[in-house]
Amino acid sequence: MDTCTTLCKYTSIEDEPRQMPVDAGAPFDRGDVILRSADNVDFHFYKLLLSLASSFFSNMFSLPQPDSLDGAADRTKHGLPIIPVTEKSIVLRKLLSFCCPVYDTDVPALEDLDIVMSVLDAADKYDMKRVGIFIVRMITAPRFLEKEPMRVFAIACRYRSEAETLVAARYMLRFAVWEPAYVSELDFISGSDFQRLVKYHASCGQAMSQLTRLWSTYPLPLLDCKFCRKKGVSRLSLKEYQDSVIDALRIRPSVESLLNPEWIDSMVKRAGSCIGCRERAPRLFAEYAKELAFPVMAIILEIRLDIDFR
Repeated sequence: MDTCTTLCKYTSIEDEPRQMPVDAGAPFDRGDVILRSADNVDFHFYKLLLSLASSFFSNMFSLPQPDSLDGAADRTKHGLPIIPVTEKSIVLRKLLSFCCPVYDTDVPALEDLDIVMSVLDAADKYDMKRVGIFIVRMITAPRFLEKEPMRVFAIACRYRSEAETLVAARYMLRFAVWEPAYVSELDFISGSDFQRLVKYHASCGQAMSQLTRLWSTYPLPLLDCKFCRKKGVSRLSLKEYQDSVIDALRIRPSVESLLNPEWIDSMVKRAGSCIGCRERAPRLFAEYAKELAFPVMAIILEIRLDIDFR
């Protein structure tokens, strides 16, 4: 049996029963309708809550329902109608949790972006617009953004969520434009949207030249000491030093660029710093990056991400 056949066997609702249906348990153990997942888990829920969350279910429940004598009424359990769905129980549990009245205070856990996409796809399918908006607002959490910023950008852009798209685009400034790898979520946004991300990155990089007016306010940390200068060791002029910082920020328009160990190492080598200066350099750049973060962010805030979110 090939992979496709095996997959179809375990995802097709028509192939029943693969196993005896089991109840999902609390809090999905009461209601006036049952949603049966693709892996045969029964979720009790209330038609009213489904109707309020989903126009799909609202329209379904507004149609005449079969009575107990109709042939279509044989899909019942404990007198409640059963609605088979194609989602697995792990996805359906989270989707229905977002349909509960307390979801905004007791937020369902979304462990990774794969789960996020599965729940968003289900919310799209059942026209749960408010649920979808709420979930997209969650994806800029550090556990998602720091691990997979390009996926976060693509998901937020796909769902036309301006604030979250901009957060992801700004986070990605800490990478060179060619560094993030391809992710499948990019297939769901237009080439125009992606081109605007590239343009935004380039515009932020070009704007870093504005820092040249601020060297007197934010002087660069010294890469040499009295011993270096006395011995004539230092080989890096102040102008070269400043230009190197601007060049680094043009490629990666984020103060995190100045914390890159490889870049710091290259700078202290060019400066011919002594051992003591080399050991101090990472700490000095870490302190400097905190100060420089304010003017860098002020420059970035002036740059517009030119994506049409309508």
